[in-house]
Amino acid sequence: MDRKTITSELRAQFFPLLQATGFVRQGDIARRVLDGSVVHIVEIQHRPRSAVFQVNLGAHLLALGDVAGGTLPAPQTMRDHDCAWRGSVIAGFRNATDAELAYGASAHEAAESVAFLVSEWQRQSQAFFAPFSDYPASFLAAARQAAQDLERHPAHLLTWARVAALLGEAALAQSIAQAALPRVPERATSLRAKLEAVLAG
Repeated sequence: MDRKTITSELRAQFFPLLQATGFVRQGDIARRVLDGSVVHIVEIQHRPRSAVFQVNLGAHLLALGDVAGGTLPAPQTMRDHDCAWRGSVIAGFRNATDAELAYGASAHEAAESVAFLVSEWQRQSQAFFAPFSDYPASFLAAARQAAQDLERHPAHLLTWARVAALLGEAALAQSIAQAALPRVPERATSLRAKLEAVLAG
């Protein structure tokens, strides 16, 4: 099938779910802004040549500013790549990280593909958005958890250190930075400098 058929199914089956939980849809992107200036993004990314689509997820705390150090877009124009935290709905058809959902070879298969997304939405969206849903409580809990996560990338730990600092938890911010520093790649001098700045207070 084609993008038009999938888009029709998404509008019929999927987007009403989002709108019921406060998302506002603009084309293939839906956004909601929660108390505490937390933004949630759901963005459909199509790959028509491969006849697949993905459902990308993003969450951002506006007080963090732009993830790349530039100017943060207005919440009403943000996309998933503007967010500090990103993920996707996992289809899992090929492997445990496969995020591609098939257009299908018929209208029936297209409807089934979107029905699968709908069946997974509550579980997977809750798992992704939960740490970013209740500012400041869930953010503080997630920052404390990050301090104990030895597998997390140092750049992600820097984000959580910044969150802790925003929450006035200087000791937590420093402990996260301290945990991240030994794992910073040698050439990542900017990341190292930012973590050292957190330690310096």
